[in-house]
Amino acid sequence: MKISKTIVPLLLGATLLVLGGCSSDQTKHSGVHNMNMNMDMSMEPIKVELHLNPEEVVVNQKVTFEAVVTQDNLAVDDAKEVLFEIVSKDDSEQKIEFKGKLVSDGIYQAEGTLTKEGQYIVTSHVTARTQHSMPNKELSVKP
Repeated sequence: MKISKTIVPLLLGATLLVLGGCSSDQTKHSGVHNMNMNMDMSMEPIKVELHLNPEEVVVNQKVTFEAVVTQDNLAVDDAKEVLFEIVSKDDSEQKIEFKGKLVSDGIYQAEGTLTKEGQYIVTSHVTARTQHSMPNKELSVKP
């Protein structure tokens, strides 16, 4: 079987195009480009200070829940989530959640009221820079 003189160069050219698409530059295909990894990101853990204002409240009084978030002593303004969870010490089924919002450098706040007297545990759930921190405090609600 004779192969035409024009078919051989066409097949050779097509083969080179296909093989040329298989680049030796693996970074385009390895997924590293899409990880969005910030190499300057600190490995130091985030620190969260939980504050309640006031610390003792009466039923239906407004409470400010505050989380001060830092890393390497610098304010963290890019937290993915800040959530304040309030759970009754008498009944763990009784819980309320408030979503925190950034109000200034590294300070996240939420306001809410508690309608029943008792002892509560307030936990701030902070997710920032691939880390999660959950400090908690006791809160007393009086009649």
